[in-house]
Amino acid sequence: MPLWLLNLVQVLCETGQADDLRKRIDNDEGPVPLRLFHLWQADVVLPMLGEALPEHQQALLALQSLHQRAALGVIGRQGEWRARLKPVLLALYRKAYAYDAAYAKAHASALTYGLAPANSAMIAEHFGDAEAFAEYYAQLNTEAAATAFAQAHASANAEVSARAFADDDADTCAQVCAASVRVYAGACASSDEQRHAVFNHLAAGLDRSLATLQSRSTGERHE
Repeated sequence: MPLWLLNLVQVLCETGQADDLRKRIDNDEGPVPLRLFHLWQADVVLPMLGEALPEHQQALLALQSLHQRAALGVIGRQGEWRARLKPVLLALYRKAYAYDAAYAKAHASALTYGLAPANSAMIAEHFGDAEAFAEYYAQLNTEAAATAFAQAHASANAEVSARAFADDDADTCAQVCAASVRVYAGACASSDEQRHAVFNHLAAGLDRSLATLQSRSTGERHE
């Protein structure tokens, strides 16, 4: 099993409900090309992300088209991959950021500061009361943190992924594929139950993609 697929399967099987996928991979005697990753992205991942990020349909469709071509063996250039990956990854990382938890922490910290007797005059003059200051600070701080988080991670992931896809480099793909799955779950799920459902959906989709790829390689029709 190539490292990228091993990393992917380990993450997808964390819920313990991906037996069909494990069996298909264990029974597969041939090499698994990186085209499987592209097929899975085009047929399973991006349609799912389209439901979580409806306001980014154009960017998602553009990336899906590139993965569809790559699944057929037509590999895009690195700059093309980078340009189509970056807006999708920015949206994903932004939505996957633990915004509520970060906001609550910033709000609590600011409220403590605002209620301190030494700060009461300044708070009253500029914000009215400690709660207004806490809300202002938490909003400003959390938005800045979420934006920085999304930009940093999306830039790094887009660069590594673009290079891997353009070079058809499975080893480099292995560096980001598992982390990317966790980002998909973070963007599409807000509870452990939903996260498990996302992982199971992706695992089942990878199983179908592998079956499709196997059927194409043998000339069989896959139903």
